[in-house]
Amino acid sequence: MKSFADRLKYLREEMGLTQKELAKICNVSPQCICCLEQETRNPTGSTVAVLARTLNTSADYLLGLEDDFGIRTAAPMGDGLSSEERKLLSVYQSLSPDMRETLWSLLATWTPDAQFKSVKN
Repeated sequence: MKSFADRLKYLREEMGLTQKELAKICNVSPQCICCLEQETRNPTGSTVAVLARTLNTSADYLLGLEDDFGIRTAAPMGDGLSSEERKLLSVYQSLSPDMRETLWSLLATWTPDAQFKSVKN
């Protein structure tokens, strides 16, 4: 999944802008754009809004809440899941129904009270 930084850099480059040029248009410091692209700083709401307007996209796209086609996706930030949990969820979602059934069966053997029951899709 693309990060905010990846999306920002991609859109900036697609518009043929340098970090300095984008910063000037958005009325932020060049260091702000650099830090956002290097993921050493999180954007404020107002920065996201001005970047979205300037880059002709939605704030939701920049934040990863919708994909390239404007389709809403699960929120990558603030969902309460750790990166490890997100990775596990991603792996689970990629499994076939048969593999999911096998996984549930395996989990049931690891749990003394067998709380994991098969879940049909």
